[in-house]
Amino acid sequence: MGCMRVARVLQAYLDGEIDEATARRVAAHLGVCRRCGMSADTYRAIKASLARRGAWDELTRRRLEDFARRLPEDPTRR
Repeated sequence: MGCMRVARVLQAYLDGEIDEATARRVAAHLGVCRRCGMSADTYRAIKASLARRGAWDELTRRRLEDFARRLPEDPTRR
């Protein structure tokens, strides 16, 4: 599984919302790809922080979702 495919399913993987076979392929990729592993770590940290904080306002939620969508972008492709 390549970086682009992992980027598309990473959130669902972290939320436990993908099938077992895909989850195994994502986990294998995260084990060898530093960039995708760092993205996963960042998503996990954001989720943990939000869980500790509890409820948040709509603007904060939208800003975090926007940030999360941009994480997998490859700035060298621009």
